[in-house]
Amino acid sequence: MSSTESSSTAEIRAVIEDWAEALRQKDADRVLSHGTKDCLVFSLAPPLKGSDADADGLEQWFSTWRGPLGYRLQELDISASGDVAFATSLAHLSGEKQDGSKVALWYRQTLGLKRTDKGWKIAHQHESVPFYMDGSLKAAVDLEPTSKIDWNAPPHPPMAGVIAYLNVENADATAKFYARAFAAKEEDRKYAEDGKRLIHCHLTINGGALMLNDPFPEFGIPWKAPEGFVLHLLVDDAHFWWERAVAAGAEVTMPLEIAFWGDHYGQLRDPFGITWGIVAPVKKS
Repeated sequence: MSSTESSSTAEIRAVIEDWAEALRQKDADRVLSHGTKDCLVFSLAPPLKGSDADADGLEQWFSTWRGPLGYRLQELDISASGDVAFATSLAHLSGEKQDGSKVALWYRQTLGLKRTDKGWKIAHQHESVPFYMDGSLKAAVDLEPTSKIDWNAPPHPPMAGVIAYLNVENADATAKFYARAFAAKEEDRKYAEDGKRLIHCHLTINGGALMLNDPFPEFGIPWKAPEGFVLHLLVDDAHFWWERAVAAGAEVTMPLEIAFWGDHYGQLRDPFGITWGIVAPVKKS
């Protein structure tokens, strides 16, 4: 790298750092001062392309947030040659919206810059997130730089039937209890960015799938006391499954008896408020 290129890189880095600080402070004039008048923007939000020269639009977006924004760049890489440069990075945006919901996501960002008589200016902004290539067209906003996914792994075969997905107060504790009470096997788990809460936990119990996650009130998924449903376990030995669950700490709410239709049946409530039905045919002697 020549001394001129090194100097340009340092100047561009300073421009980007001040531009990022202006975003954090929601200072529209300062943000726009770092862009060209015809700055082209490919942002995450519609439309397909826009301009960052619109102070009113930027102020309107800033007004949807409470307080300063969380905004940082990771893996910033700058390449400059002559009067043109581009910078790539992973950007993290976080903050609280006016309705109280909280946002935290990573996305990819590329900035194109031009050297002008007023210094380096941002002429193009390009933001994007990857999409899951499973036909769902779902944006992969749950990814982060440390995500470890084998994209070359064969797809999981589809799971048949209706699968319960429970929003529980403590997904980790719930999964551990189900391992003791119902011999649950954990197939997969994914943590939220805080490294504590689970955004997904896949269990297999008695050959069937059960999914769990922690509450995320900041994303509109608060915890609610479970009611109005029962998870049924159709097993081969009702007494074995029953006694193991009770020994683990499940509460008996309906004694295990021979029901009017001829099967063993009883209900238990686990420590997290979920009701389970144990069902098994009566063995003929």
